[in-house]
Amino acid sequence: MTATPSNAQPSVSRGVPKSRTATPSPRAKRKAARAMASPPPEPLVERVVEPVVRTPATGKLGAMVALMRREGGATMADLMTATGWQAHSVRGALAGSLKRARGYEIASGKIDCVRVYTMAPEQAPESATEPASEQAPA
Repeated sequence: MTATPSNAQPSVSRGVPKSRTATPSPRAKRKAARAMASPPPEPLVERVVEPVVRTPATGKLGAMVALMRREGGATMADLMTATGWQAHSVRGALAGSLKRARGYEIASGKIDCVRVYTMAPEQAPESATEPASEQAPA
């Protein structure tokens, strides 16, 4: 191991001594200037969530809805047989096309170690459930 004298000079790079009070690099100067020149961030605005307009499911999705609305619900095997899809495709259709895109409320639970998917029976539109006496005259 080589000994360094106690009066050793700081390391020199290209003839310029390194020090802790060095001036910022041009890149740091530009970054600081941009930060000072940028406007303050906009306050967060709450998004208004529009109600989902439920479009009726037809075709294979409609078959899935019908199976889930029956008395005992539908197992994954039932849904796979009805659509001809693999399990991951059925799960994707449940989460994406039916739940998110069309707004259906799907519940699942295990019965005898088998997952069963259920959906509430279709309800009539609100205007159809009102008595005739409360509806506005034509």
